[in-house]
Order: sequence, then structure tokens, then C-alpha cells
Amino acid sequence: MATASDSTKKTISDLLKAADRTIKEEKLDEALDFVNRVFEVDEKNVYARAYRERILALKKSAEAREKAEAKKKADNPIEEEKPSVSEAAQSLKEQKAAHPIEEANRKKSTSPRPEIKPPQKPLDNVIKRSPAARDAYKTLLREIWKDGTISAEEQERIDTMQATFDIAEEEHTALERDVRIQLYLAAVHDASARGITAFDDLRQKFKITDNEHRSVESTIQEYVQLSAAKGTVLALDDDASLLSIVRDVLQDEGYTCYTAPSGEEGLELLETITPDIVLCDINFAKPHMSGFAFYEKFRALERFINVPFIFLSALTEDVVVRTGKQMGVDDYLTKPFDPELLLVTIEGKLKRARELKYTFNLQRK
Repeated sequence: MATASDSTKKTISDLLKAADRTIKEEKLDEALDFVNRVFEVDEKNVYARAYRERILALKKSAEAREKAEAKKKADNPIEEEKPSVSEAAQSLKEQKAAHPIEEANRKKSTSPRPEIKPPQKPLDNVIKRSPAARDAYKTLLREIWKDGTISAEEQERIDTMQATFDIAEEEHTALERDVRIQLYLAAVHDASARGITAFDDLRQKFKITDNEHRSVESTIQEYVQLSAAKGTVLALDDDASLLSIVRDVLQDEGYTCYTAPSGEEGLELLETITPDIVLCDINFAKPHMSGFAFYEKFRALERFINVPFIFLSALTEDVVVRTGKQMGVDDYLTKPFDPELLLVTIEGKLKRARELKYTFNLQRK
């Protein structure tokens, strides 16, 4: 039975296919309309953003070409006194009749000249690709490789987007390799947390070669060694000394602790780790995203929807605390923090999260 989510995905897929078709037909306004309809369904859709940027680039190129042609016509007006084709032909005919001998000699001495073709103009539809297109393509690969198999329909989606955004085969291979390895590491991390130490089935699932496995072997060994820990914590703060203290306190108590000095680096870590709980500062030095922005991006990832999230900040103003609670964070601790309070808070949040997960799994059976 199809769910509402499946219906939404199909609607978006159909609209993007229509956009791709109309781009090829050079009906750019119609293509943009299809993309805007995707935003009505999902305002943050990465594919729609990439398609929109490409369409706008194509429109800009077309407008520039039209302006260049108009300027060329303005700079080279047609001469009004130029004789007509019929008049020129009649004059040439009269000259040949008046000098028959010269005309005969001219025909003998003149050999046919090869046709000279004008130089071809560069293609106007090759547009410099935006970062959004690369991100959308990588997201597509991640979605398709998630289950380790690629159907004929999924391969067609890859081929279509690769052509639309001019992804070279070499770049495709590199992006696909990165995606497979990231998914492999995430699966290994989850498996090791359940006490599994053999990963041959996962290697086959994500088509991991011997060289690719060796490139991440140290990370895998780390996952296995830390599998007996109490839980995995991701801590984010731009204060290096405070991060060091948090890591030491947690590791002394048997937790696995990963740290990041910014939200951007935290998001990169989340591609390869699955934390059981997150501690995050609110204020980060510009131009880095704020703790609030990181929280929204974190919660937007479906696999982290139930992971406890705690703000750890020196800000104590009511409006800041209230904002965090309105967003749905699980708790708020102030700096400087009490190590004992930090530990009992983490322990309590993890215990509650595991109880909810256990109850949910029972209900599904």
C-alpha cells in the first residue's frame, strides 16, 4: 500500500522529469514552472534547487545571445543602394555576351574551388555547473545506493541527471565511490554498536573493493574497539579547551565522544557516524552557522529524528532558552558546566531514548 510519502516522491519525480524534458526542448519558462511546483511540495528539495539554477543559467545565456545578435544587426545595417540579385545577374549575362572569347578562356583556366564552410559556433547549452547541481547529484547517488542495489529505473535517473548537469564519467565515478564508502562506514558503525565484528556482507552490499576497504580500515577498527562503550556523543563547540574537557569527562565514563569546532564540520561527521546524543553550543564565530541552524539541519535528517539534543551554552537569557525549547531541544545546560550534572543529564536522556526505541520496536512487531 502506497503511503503519503511515496505519493509525494512520485509527484516530485514526475515534475522533475517534465522539467528535464522541457529543458531539452528549450522551453525554459515551462521548465521553470515545473520546478516551482516541486518547491510547493518540498521547499527544500535539493534537486529542484539544482534544476532551477541550471534553467536560470540557460535563460541568461539565451538573453546574452539575443543581445549580441541585436547588436550585430545594429552595427551592420543592410545597404539600401545595393543592387538586387536579378539586376546583378542580368549585368553579368550582358558582360559575358559582349566578350565571348575572354569568357571561354576564363572557364578553361579556372578550376573548381573547394567549398569553405564557416567556423562552427561553440555550443550555447553547455553551462558552468553550480555547486547545487553537484550536491543534488551526490544526494541522488546516496538515495539510490542506500539499499546497495540499483534498479533499471534508478539507473535511468542517474543517467538523466548526469547528462542534464554535464557530470563527466570520471567525476561520477569519484562521487559514487565517496557515497558507497560513506554508506559502508555508517552501516559498519551501526553493526559494531550491536556487537557485530564481521562485515563481509556489508562490503558486498556496497561493492567495496579491497583498496577501498583498506582506506577506511583504521576507522572500522576504531568502531569495533569502541563498540562496548556506553554510547556515542557528538559535541560541538568553537572553544577547543572546553571540547577537550567534555571529551575527557565522557571518555572517562565509558562514552565514545566525537568533537567538531563548527556546525559545518559536525554535518560532515554525521555522514560517517551515528551519535546517540548531541551536545551543541549556540554561538559560533562567523561565518559559521549558529547552534540553532545546526539543530534544524540535524533534525531534518530522518535517521536522527529521535536522537536527544542538548544545548550547552554560556547564554542564559530567557529569550535564548525559550527559543531552544520552542524548537524542540531536549535540554539546556549552561557553561561553565558541572561534570556530574552533565553526566547524569546524558545518562537520563539516553535511558529515556532507549526506552522509547524499545517500545516502538515492540509495537512494530
